[in-house]
Amino acid sequence: GLAYRLLPYFKNLSLKEETVLKERQLAKYQEVILQKRALEERFESLRRTHEQLQSGVFDKETPSLAAADIQEILSEITARNGVSMKTVRVLKPEPSGYEKYSGIPVEFSISCTIRQLKDILYRIDTSPKYLRVSKIQINVGGGGRDELIHANLTVAGIMKKAKE
Repeated sequence: GLAYRLLPYFKNLSLKEETVLKERQLAKYQEVILQKRALEERFESLRRTHEQLQSGVFDKETPSLAAADIQEILSEITARNGVSMKTVRVLKPEPSGYEKYSGIPVEFSISCTIRQLKDILYRIDTSPKYLRVSKIQINVGGGGRDELIHANLTVAGIMKKAKE
């Protein structure tokens, strides 16, 4: 008989405990939903950043076509500084350090002033496409302030490898 009298009290207590557990579970689910929204926002931000970074990569079918684009960019940069390229040579693609990308090096030589070379290097560095000067060799003549220097540069662009 005692158990019969106390049973509603224990049932009520377990109902309260169950309510507390359900409230905790609900709070946990709400937190997961908030995390989902934050993760979706982060994913969208990363996707936009990826698209922006991909715009600097050459997306041609072959390394030769990417090298032609690099030559055109270099030709525009040098012409804008009143310099013409004396020789241009496309080198073999090289590993970029990333599995899906290759470096496409182009070697060229110019005769220019130090100021023109500085401007050319700056424009290569700030090009919308990812270009880096991987090698530079400078030969200086007599030493006058406006005397021409002869520079051999190797500039590499990044190309996405074709899917195999």
